[in-house]
Amino acid sequence: MKRKIMILLLFVLAFSLLVSCEEGKKVNETTSTEENEAVEEKKDIYDLVEIKEAVNQEGIAPNGEKVRYIYEVPIILIDKPGAQKINETFLSLEKDMEERIGDGQNLTIFIESKAYLNDGIISVVMDIKKPGPGGIHVVNYDIEKDQEVSTKELLEKYHFDPQKLIEGINRQVKINESKPEEERSFMSIDFFIDTINTNGDESPRNNLIELKTLEEKESYVIENIDKLDAYINHDGKIVFIHMAELEDKELVVK
Repeated sequence: MKRKIMILLLFVLAFSLLVSCEEGKKVNETTSTEENEAVEEKKDIYDLVEIKEAVNQEGIAPNGEKVRYIYEVPIILIDKPGAQKINETFLSLEKDMEERIGDGQNLTIFIESKAYLNDGIISVVMDIKKPGPGGIHVVNYDIEKDQEVSTKELLEKYHFDPQKLIEGINRQVKINESKPEEERSFMSIDFFIDTINTNGDESPRNNLIELKTLEEKESYVIENIDKLDAYINHDGKIVFIHMAELEDKELVVK
């Protein structure tokens, strides 16, 4: 009789432990699910990204003129390592420019930031208004995977045909040529080759010596399109960043 009672007690104890483990597992699963659902519920980009005004102060520009410096920084409002790493990158860029305000050499009066949400991907853009290349910084962030999305991955996701970029460049060239000379903003496929070479740590224009025909240049851009920075705007169109005569520019490809 005692033996049966002991077996019964052991059975009850084992059953209790099993139920406790299952409940703990469900709690963990629920917590993880709730976290993902909380992010999913934030459908508006303004729920996911804050455009923070980090600087708004008067100062003296290099030419001696009194100006107001306004610097904006995009902050992804997701408490995950990947998102926080991106925030640190943009905050560091802004801080570097902010520290130069008092040295009389800072040509950047305004930093504009913006963000877009498309198919679970947040695109954050910081445009440091300054002469020369390296003014526009772009990061695409996959919310579910908590990681950056490369240009190659972005173009593959949207099944983008690189020929559309060539068409967009040629279209813009024709538009500029149709304008009065004083209103023209010079556009050339050479800008994209320069950008590709710079992003790829090569010497700008070193390939232009070999790429003599327009067809050769177009092929080079198509083959190296993943070395260009790109993002998806509010219309769902892909925007490519390229060097230009005075500063970085954007080209929206329809």
